[in-house]
Amino acid sequence: MTPAQENDRQIDAQLLARIAAGDEAAFGALYDRFSPGLFSFVLKMNHDEKEAEDVLQEGFAHIWRRAATYDPARSSPFTWAVMILRNKAIDRLRVRQRQERTVEKAVHEFNHFPEADEAAAGEPERRDQGALVRSALAQIPAEQKQAVELAFFGGLTHEQIAEKLGAPLGTIKARIRRWLLKLREFLQEVA
Repeated sequence: MTPAQENDRQIDAQLLARIAAGDEAAFGALYDRFSPGLFSFVLKMNHDEKEAEDVLQEGFAHIWRRAATYDPARSSPFTWAVMILRNKAIDRLRVRQRQERTVEKAVHEFNHFPEADEAAAGEPERRDQGALVRSALAQIPAEQKQAVELAFFGGLTHEQIAEKLGAPLGTIKARIRRWLLKLREFLQEVA
């Protein structure tokens, strides 16, 4: 590492320490230093300028909230910021893919929409299935139920749920996965 690079790294680390203490001017300086490179990086991942701007904003909001967690022994400040933005961009891509799959599925189902008489005939079965899912939801602990409802009925990503509930991301993923397994067992028992 050249002396200039080492100096830049020290300046960035000092800015992060000041940000952790709530210094808005330091945050502005760090934004000015990092945003051009981070925006280019995210744009290459997402291929959408508006989405890249949103990811950049989410990433810097995360940096503002989590600056105190930066560990200079693990990485440079810029590398730390790149990893944060990378994760935000991946989350955004996953949401986009999930939405595209949902739209494709809805279009497919709409194209094969049954006639009114057939739909009415299937209504009791759909009500029964809904009752089974509600019954399975009623059998799980409250914190697990909250995570499941936010994921499947609230449309939130795992990271958004973790942030909203103040729980580790891995815990949220495990809660949702355990419910899906329990739902499968429950549905197999009643079938």
